[in-house]
Amino acid sequence: MENTVDQVKKNVENIKKFVTPFFNLAVNTTVYGYHNIVPNGKLILTCNHRSDMDPFVIGTVFPRFISWIAAEYTTRIPLFKDLVEKTGTIPMAIDGNISMASIKKVQQVFKNGDVLGIFPEGHDYMVQNDFSAPLANFHSGFAAFSLRNKVDILPTVIIPDEETVTDYPIPPLVRAFMGMPKEVCDIKRRVVYKKINVVFGEVIKYENYAHLPLDKGMVEVSNETKRRMGELQKVDYLKK
Repeated sequence: MENTVDQVKKNVENIKKFVTPFFNLAVNTTVYGYHNIVPNGKLILTCNHRSDMDPFVIGTVFPRFISWIAAEYTTRIPLFKDLVEKTGTIPMAIDGNISMASIKKVQQVFKNGDVLGIFPEGHDYMVQNDFSAPLANFHSGFAAFSLRNKVDILPTVIIPDEETVTDYPIPPLVRAFMGMPKEVCDIKRRVVYKKINVVFGEVIKYENYAHLPLDKGMVEVSNETKRRMGELQKVDYLKK
């Protein structure tokens, strides 16, 4: 039986209450830009994606319920499918062929006045496995969601102060057996955060791009979001 929205939110709240104290012991997190968080209404939160810890990082500090978009193949990870159903996560194909079921779930998030969480880099940053590199190229699907559904975007970044890079814990053969894409099977290392900064930037208004044809608007929104997130990553921001 499918979880109701209220049940999903209750599940997430219970998980946060249990996980957050342990997470805070493991990761020292400083948050900037709380005043930029929109307290209610539909919203898209975009964040850089350099670690599989990222959804938990944002989830522990963000005061609102987030429906995350996750790559469809992650549902093949043991226990993750059940977690997806319980937390309102929306599995989505990475090849661009987004199912109507996924689109309807996204639209329902907005209809409920909730937050959709997206990593515009997809898994590309982790696949390249260079954790000193700048943001990877953005996939523009989030921009289409913004323009088609008239939703503003909250650019967000995670900036590490202290972290360790370890071997990926799941062997490549096991990842292949789970049905993960080859590029994910080939990932050799992962980041484990120790001390980080989370920065919420100023909201990007969809209405500033609503006059453009959709294809051009998507490019402009995606480019502006990436530019803003790149600016937020600058150390000078944290010194202000």
